[in-house]
Amino acid sequence: MKTINLDDMANVIGKRLDRKDTFSFRCRPGLACFNQCCRNLNLFLYPYDVIRLKQVLGISSETFLDQYVDVVMREGNYFPDVLLKMSENSDQDCIFSETEGCRVYSERPYTCRTFPMEYGLQYEADGHNPELIGFLRPPDFCLGPQADDQWTLQTWARDQEADQHQKMAKQWSEVKRLFQKDPWGSEGPHGGRAKMAFMASYNMDAFRAFVFGSSLVKRFKIKTGLLKKIRTDDVALLRFGFDWIRLTVWGISSKQIRRR
Repeated sequence: MKTINLDDMANVIGKRLDRKDTFSFRCRPGLACFNQCCRNLNLFLYPYDVIRLKQVLGISSETFLDQYVDVVMREGNYFPDVLLKMSENSDQDCIFSETEGCRVYSERPYTCRTFPMEYGLQYEADGHNPELIGFLRPPDFCLGPQADDQWTLQTWARDQEADQHQKMAKQWSEVKRLFQKDPWGSEGPHGGRAKMAFMASYNMDAFRAFVFGSSLVKRFKIKTGLLKKIRTDDVALLRFGFDWIRLTVWGISSKQIRRR
């Protein structure tokens, strides 16, 4: 989910849809274009995507990050993006794409669930009360828009079981938005604090080991009952990680965690 400021609107490609607007779409096996959209992609993964994918694959988050993603620091950014690797064949298929479809379909990433829509949060100048908007962006070869099925932003997300992904993507976008400014100073975006922030957002297994194997519990006051929950619940740990980044990088306290 992108963070979109009013000044950026002219640079976003696609037909903008608001909450009440509708569009036609249905993808299914048998269409001549089936699976073609799963090739040569810059497929950005959200932190919640990594949790769902590493769980369905039965591997640690560390192994998933090592084997399935590219971590990219784009020029002018202060926090890296995580992209799903493509296969090394001539078509550069998605690493999870098979002839009959996606082999991790039930746990597919948020971006795949919402295709051909790209959702975003449009912020006003004061930075408050972001509005959910969408951009219809099917590729030219896509036959899905010829279907009779009609959707709104909300009904499409619900049909694709993307509601939880959308909630988590919104929470992450609010953290990622802070990184429009450089918090690292002379240490730079590859220093120790930056690595810790990345771990707290994308590597839940390492972050859990850090939380319970370091002096963090002694140095920070954590909401009663939360420590027990994050021992086993990756989603609760991810939300805690978001608050931990806000506090340790930006000095923003929350009800969940504050300095002693």
